[in-house]
Order: sequence, then structure tokens, then C-alpha cells
Amino acid sequence: MSSPHQSVPPAKSSHTTDEGTDTGRPTRPGGLRAASQGRLVAIAAVVLAYLAFVVVGTVQDWSLVLRIGLIVPTAVIVWLLIPRKANTPVPGTHVIAVPRLAYIGVLVLAFCVFFPFVGWPAALWWLLLFPVIAVLWVTRTHTTISATGLDLSSLFGKRRHLDWSQVKGISIPKRGYVRARLVDDSEVKLPSVSYDRLRELIEASGGRLPDVFAAAEAAEAERLAREEAEAAAAERDEAPDTAATDNSATDADAADAKATSAKATDPAATEDTDGPAKAN
Repeated sequence: MSSPHQSVPPAKSSHTTDEGTDTGRPTRPGGLRAASQGRLVAIAAVVLAYLAFVVVGTVQDWSLVLRIGLIVPTAVIVWLLIPRKANTPVPGTHVIAVPRLAYIGVLVLAFCVFFPFVGWPAALWWLLLFPVIAVLWVTRTHTTISATGLDLSSLFGKRRHLDWSQVKGISIPKRGYVRARLVDDSEVKLPSVSYDRLRELIEASGGRLPDVFAAAEAAEAERLAREEAEAAAAERDEAPDTAATDNSATDADAADAKATSAKATDPAATEDTDGPAKAN
């Protein structure tokens, strides 16, 4: 375990919600995340077919209403291809995924590329691929925590499973996702697990991952206790020096007072002192 760039644990993640909610929710069969590769290919084929239709219709000068109106049946077909969600969560399984608010960004991106596309469809049709890629990134990027280990899924690359016996700890880089440190000292990126969602990952692991926040809090408490002990020792060291200084000053004052008293009570000393003064 290593956390070179973070020492103070953050507040509880804003993405962490009660069990059963959409964000930080347990695994629910359905949606694009649960779609098979065949369904994803079919959805992509439908979207690309519509884009091809728009390009051909633009070149052939088909009606604009026909070209844009085909969006509705295309959306219906895509919706039918997406698996329906079930209401029963899988017990003992937790998914850390891209927050649902990311779909707002996808919608904004779609609006940004739609208007240039309408202005010049033959040349700018490829801009419509960006919202599609963004949706796939949101739906495919997640880390699933279960009793068997970690299941990692990203936009590019194959799904990967890590058994708990392979995971030695976690590593927190300066930027990017948190990484799992394996027993062979290699590191694997955990999709969607940023630093502010690390607490969620540790809690979902059920103690299988080291609690870096508890370690940081213990180290901070130990540092404060050490500083208090050093301050108390310094105060004890200063106390005898102060007492010795006060005693020396008291002895000097007592000696001066004794000498003054002796002069006042000794007439010979007074005459010896006054005699030379009168002679002068």
C-alpha cells in the first residue's frame, strides 16, 4: 500500500449514497452495462446506419424532414435493443461507475455537434460519433466489487477480473484513477474510482482492502500526541532554570538589605564616612 500524494482523508464522497440508489448502487441487471457484445454491436450498427442515411440523403438532396425525422424510429430501435432493468439488486455486489450527471455533458455535447452537422452534413457527419462514444464511455466504465474480487470494465480493452488473493493494496497516484497494487508489485487502474470515491471502494471491500483513512487518522493523532509530549517536556525543563534565577535574585536582594541595615546600626562606620566629608 502506498499513498505518497495524499495524507488527509477527504470528506465522505458526494457520490456515495444509500444502498439501492442509482449512484454507487449495487449491480442491477439491465441497461447498456448489462448489454452483451452482440447488442452493443447492433446498437452501434443502427446508429451508423442512420448516419449513413443522413449522408446519402444530403448528397442526393432528399427532404430535410425525412432525414431528421428518421431520428425517432432510430431512437425507438435503440431503446428496444437495450436490456430492461430489474428491481432486485444482486446482494454483496457494489458498482462504482461514472455518475449519472455525466449524461448531461453528453447531451450538451450532442447539441454542440448537431448544429454544425445540420449546416454541412456531407462533411461533418462524423461529429455525431462523439456523443455516441461519450455514451459508451459512461456506460462501460465502472468497477464492480464483490465477494470474489474486482471486475474492471473500460471503454477500450477487455473486461478484467482480479481475485482478492491477487490484490495486495492500493496506490493513489497524483492524477487519475486509483490503482490496485498486486502481489507481483504491478499496478492496475480501477475505472471510475477517483480519490474522492476511495472511501466507497474501501467500505465495499468489506475489510479486504487496507483502510488508508484510518491509518492517516492514527498517524495524525500520534503526531499531535508527540508534539504535546515535547511541549510538556520543554515546560518542565524551563521550570528549574526560572526557579534558580528567582532564588539568585532573592539572595542578592537579601544581601543588599543586610548591608544597608548594618551601616545604619554602626555609628563608627557612619563617622568614618562623614569625617572626610567635613574635613573637605
